[in-house]
Amino acid sequence: MKRSHIATGDRPPPFLTQDADRARMPVALLSGFLGSGKTTLVNALLRDPRLSGTAVAVNEFGDVPLDRDLIDHGQDRTVVMANGCLCCNLSGDMEDAVMRLFSRREAGALPRFKRLIIEPSGLSDPAPIAQAILRNPVMARGLRLSSIIATVDAQFGEQQLARHPETRKQVALADHLVLTKTDVAPPGPLPALLSGINSSADILPAPFGAVDAASLFPADFFDPAAPPTRRSVLLADDGSSGHLSAHATITLTADRPLRWRPFDDWLRGIRLPHAQALLRLKGMLNIDGTAGPVVIHGIHHVLNAPVQLDAWPTADHRSRLVLIADRATITAAQESWEASLPGILA
Repeated sequence: MKRSHIATGDRPPPFLTQDADRARMPVALLSGFLGSGKTTLVNALLRDPRLSGTAVAVNEFGDVPLDRDLIDHGQDRTVVMANGCLCCNLSGDMEDAVMRLFSRREAGALPRFKRLIIEPSGLSDPAPIAQAILRNPVMARGLRLSSIIATVDAQFGEQQLARHPETRKQVALADHLVLTKTDVAPPGPLPALLSGINSSADILPAPFGAVDAASLFPADFFDPAAPPTRRSVLLADDGSSGHLSAHATITLTADRPLRWRPFDDWLRGIRLPHAQALLRLKGMLNIDGTAGPVVIHGIHHVLNAPVQLDAWPTADHRSRLVLIADRATITAAQESWEASLPGILA
């Protein structure tokens, strides 16, 4: 006789629905060390018609060669491009600045942009901004973290990785790595170094700052109604693992459905003790009692509200949880997963 999957106290919680998730505005983080080509990439993206109606929040304009038909829009030095994109110099704390930007949007002081790209300083760790989107109750209700991108200078990236820990952090957190200035830099060991830090990230060469926007953002960044893809909710294929740095990537899997409460307890036992070492986690889970997969996403110990998709994007319904962390945390998570899995499976 087949065991019932719903027991008192073991019923999965009311996850965020796919429709509710789609209603939130997609946000992408674009990080990269000083001089790594973020400005060139932003300018190219703002001219892509698929990104019409996008707001880009940056720390400072500096000598950004913006279009001549830009208009000043107030205290945040917001400029509006002819295609409906915005570029905003948001000074001060980035979390407060983004809230201020949305307040101006809701008040009608700015056009109702459809998506947001945040470009922090080249010396910044992108993790606190990502955590704010996941953690801040107001931001989490209205925003969803869609993609994290990092630019890397093909000429000087190797030296920057060696000398600047913030560069390594930017690379380790990214979904996509844009390798800039490949038109002037000779081939070298940099791609292998980047894969060693983050084996799950795509490495995209961008000669003259040119890269296809569709390779940087999931389909629902352009169109909220687009169906999710496996790549948009997972960081890596099964079994990928970096081997050239202090960080590693691992994919934990389960062939049978998971019970949410025991799984959540297990995950808390990894997230909290290893908060600083656990850079990122992302997963698509087969939770007992749900028709579609449940997607989770976290930065350090901060976990976004889980989202239940309407249907699986492929015929493969295994649970997959990807972790990027230091090697000690990866080892602890793998050993704990193997030991705890019998009690987590439905």
